[in-house]
Amino acid sequence: MKRFSKITTTQLARICGVSQGTVDRALHNRGGINPETRARILEIAKEYDYRPNVQAGSRSNSMLIGVVLFDLYNEYFSKLAMSLVNEARKFGYSIIFQFSGKEEKNEKQALEYFDYIGVDGIVLFSVGSDSVEYKNYLHSLKKPLVLIGNRLFDLPFVGIDDEKAMYDLSVAIADRVPSGRILYLAPALKKPLHSINAQRMRLRGFVRAMEALGKSYRVVTDVEELSDFGGIVCATDHYALGALKHLGYPKNIPIAGFDNISMLKNINVRVLSVEYSTDKIAEEAVNYILGRRYSLRVAHSLVYNTDEISVL
Repeated sequence: MKRFSKITTTQLARICGVSQGTVDRALHNRGGINPETRARILEIAKEYDYRPNVQAGSRSNSMLIGVVLFDLYNEYFSKLAMSLVNEARKFGYSIIFQFSGKEEKNEKQALEYFDYIGVDGIVLFSVGSDSVEYKNYLHSLKKPLVLIGNRLFDLPFVGIDDEKAMYDLSVAIADRVPSGRILYLAPALKKPLHSINAQRMRLRGFVRAMEALGKSYRVVTDVEELSDFGGIVCATDHYALGALKHLGYPKNIPIAGFDNISMLKNINVRVLSVEYSTDKIAEEAVNYILGRRYSLRVAHSLVYNTDEISVL
């Protein structure tokens, strides 16, 4: 199976900032073109692995990328959606969105729809599954598919190392807790999660940090369980905001979240969070779909809602 979509002369023209006629002259060694422009077009065509369409007059691809997200209620998904739209536009592509609502049934229906309409590739924020049947289904799609958010099986994934990021975050919070138990708040753990779900990986990072530091800790899944603690580490910023609201926004408790959403800047309590670029995730995901050079790993940093403290 061929992993990448083919690039068209229309896309080449947009990338190079020239007309399609100029691209055609460069590719077919015709006159009427500046030598430097010709060399640049040929270099970019080689980089993108351009191959002529043998069926004259037919389209070599749909110019569409399918994206499956949970929803757009979460600020992270909204930012990621715009990052993907903006990145795809650079190459003349359009994005089609489908939303799973965190339901595996809806996710599969979305993938079936994308397969039916013939998108050139799929970016999937998966609900997750350990099913061999689902693994085989994803491999059967026969088109570039890249995961973001949650890993699945041996499929390509673009994003941060959730376990390492949470480990770094937990160590940083532990440094501010000289005594007392550290709580880990993760309501998502109430439900069964597949083995390499991001939430499970974040939990592993937290536990690994606490055990390495010899810190007392407890994992809770509801704000009502927040008691007898010296600090709180939350699996997301939304959980951190919920914890702060429940506790009356105390200013003397070390607390951490994850994702560095903009809402943190609207409170006057100091919160440590993990920040990473949705633009970079979108860039690398689109690079994969188009067959360009790409990187699977995206860097993260630890930041307060007021100022950055370190870059990792």
